[in-house]
Amino acid sequence: MAKKKRQGQLKKEPQTQAAPLTGAWLHGVRALLVSAMIITSYLALVTLTNGGGAPGCGPDSGCDQVLTSSWAYWLGIPVSLPGLALYGVFLISTFSLSSQDLEKARRSLNAQTLCAFSVLFAAIWFVGVQGIKIKAFCPYCCTAHALASIAAILFLTRANSVGSKLSVQLNFAGGALAGVVLVAVVAFVQVAFPKKQAAPEIVNLAESNPEIETTNPPPAQLSEEEVTPQVISTEETQTPPENVVSKSDRPASPPLLIPRTNFQITTSGLPTLGDLTATHRITCIFDYTCHHCRNLHGFIRELLVKYDGQLSCLMIPMPLDADCNRLIKKTQEDHLNACAYAKVCLAVHQIAPEKYDAFDNWLFSNHESVKSVETVMEHARDLVGADELDKALQSDQLIEQLKTNITTYETTSKMGRKSSMPQTIIGSQVVFGPPPNVETLDRILKQILQLN
Repeated sequence: MAKKKRQGQLKKEPQTQAAPLTGAWLHGVRALLVSAMIITSYLALVTLTNGGGAPGCGPDSGCDQVLTSSWAYWLGIPVSLPGLALYGVFLISTFSLSSQDLEKARRSLNAQTLCAFSVLFAAIWFVGVQGIKIKAFCPYCCTAHALASIAAILFLTRANSVGSKLSVQLNFAGGALAGVVLVAVVAFVQVAFPKKQAAPEIVNLAESNPEIETTNPPPAQLSEEEVTPQVISTEETQTPPENVVSKSDRPASPPLLIPRTNFQITTSGLPTLGDLTATHRITCIFDYTCHHCRNLHGFIRELLVKYDGQLSCLMIPMPLDADCNRLIKKTQEDHLNACAYAKVCLAVHQIAPEKYDAFDNWLFSNHESVKSVETVMEHARDLVGADELDKALQSDQLIEQLKTNITTYETTSKMGRKSSMPQTIIGSQVVFGPPPNVETLDRILKQILQLN
């Protein structure tokens, strides 16, 4: 009996003393994947609950542009969800790399190899989309891709060693091909079936709203394209100072009245696109550094041509820049110099209203990019004169107009209980956020203004 017992011990001894399949490096792979999963879970949560808005992602910031684009979705769901599933499968399969069940370990090794290549090619695809198509980068997304990719590379550099211990020769070429095919399917669906941009929110300020009529209404509920600092004031809106009327022989521009408020401003200090005598006038509150605003500008330009003589647009520059905007606590990188752009727009109109249309056409000639401040300043000086421009930029009239523009935005945001940019005032209604295309804006105008 003792002999048999010793023989049994000898048979078990090779298993207990067998070299482990993995080492400490696998803990590193797991830690990296867990970190990527935490970030990806957060992205999935904010996209599902807030449409892509995340702390630190102000309007038109890199992450705002990425997370609110159609590329952030796959078959209508956030791409972070399939990504989370991929990372999860990768992570869970690492716990099957054990010498206790060699067949299970072999299957697990194959699965991890496929996951690793899929992670790498997915990172290449989505970071490439950000750089080439969106032309903006989401730091959250890029960090998650970087962590998962490092985990994949670390695993692949050790995979052959594990395979040799399992008497398995890994087919890296086949795994890479499978990863490419998987990501190609994801890419094809995104290109062929993009998620449609949500329609902008329209609020009729003339409709009775008990919450608005209270003495101290609560702040508006902020959305994904909002200014994240404390934007909405809870104080009663005060009538801003009167604007100085620009010297011009053009017809007088009628004042702007925000419905259900005593907020009325003269508009001669603001540029108007189109015929001042047009039957209908809409108002656009915009920031030149905001890509949503630039897209809307293009739509408005198209419709001004279509409804020639029937439609004009009052332009209200409202910079998302803490340098001149009391509502902004910290300027997002994408909105640096927004105050300078707004001041130049107002100065050109103040000096030569008849030249503003040409200036505006030049300024927005490419809606996908922002011209440098230096280029804009130089063009404005050539257009209206360097001395005149410098004098106008320092004028009290311009400073007061800029303050009034900011208060206008504050008032519409407070009354509409939203603060998305851009804002388009059409009659008593305000369109918060950008229409997805010119056809949508056209339908809105037809519905409200009865254009034909």
